[in-house]
Amino acid sequence: MKKAIGVLILLGVLLGVFFIINTYIYQEKQADEEMLEISERDVHLTQFENRTVELAFEYPGGPDGYVLDDLSVDAIGEPQGVEVVQLYRLMNAKEKAELERSEGGREGPPAILLTVFANEHNYSPSVWVDTYPAFSNIELVQGEVDRDAVVGGANAVRYTTDGLYQADNVVVASGGYIYHFSGAYLAVDSNIYQDFQGIIDSVRFIQSTDVSTHTETSVQLACEHALTYMLFQTGADADQFLTECIAGAHPEVIERYENNFGQDGVSQ
Repeated sequence: MKKAIGVLILLGVLLGVFFIINTYIYQEKQADEEMLEISERDVHLTQFENRTVELAFEYPGGPDGYVLDDLSVDAIGEPQGVEVVQLYRLMNAKEKAELERSEGGREGPPAILLTVFANEHNYSPSVWVDTYPAFSNIELVQGEVDRDAVVGGANAVRYTTDGLYQADNVVVASGGYIYHFSGAYLAVDSNIYQDFQGIIDSVRFIQSTDVSTHTETSVQLACEHALTYMLFQTGADADQFLTECIAGAHPEVIERYENNFGQDGVSQ
């Protein structure tokens, strides 16, 4: 009898050990698959920096990453009493190419938008989202609104809205600007949802430089000259760089140009 009980106990222990080992192996396999899925994305961190609006952050660029478009030309102005200073869109490179190839009207894929507003009244983010609901979309909020958030060391408000897509919203006040980040997504396990969180975590606020005091002509010349010594994989990459450079995202290009040629483009 004692021997039988001992055998049963031993079998129980062995089964327990077998279960623990199997569970560990399964968890490790799941973790490896997740890491493989991440590593299979052909992306690299790309630095966005615009000293004119005192903002910098990182986003995944590359074939499986995002293309940054400056849409400011169509947005700058003072609609409904608030001045739009800059408007940027980050869209998955492959989804953007597919959208541009499509014929007829169709909804665009989920994208990340950044709108920079002039904060003439020095509103806190909490006051701003309530004062300008047409831009903050605070009336479409789902769940709780975090009015005590901090992003890049500055006061922020975070909330989720519902529309064509669900979107995470982050509104930050720094210097003389309000920065509204909006990241649309279909599911919380999607790449764009995770990438949006990474962008927000990388946000930095920087001091403006003398780049904003240069004439548009000198900036244009400096950025176009940079194309002569920089290498790009595609013409689209070169066009994107030129757009970002003219917007002030590459002040080192202006500095190099002026060191070599002066503000008037004359060789030193």
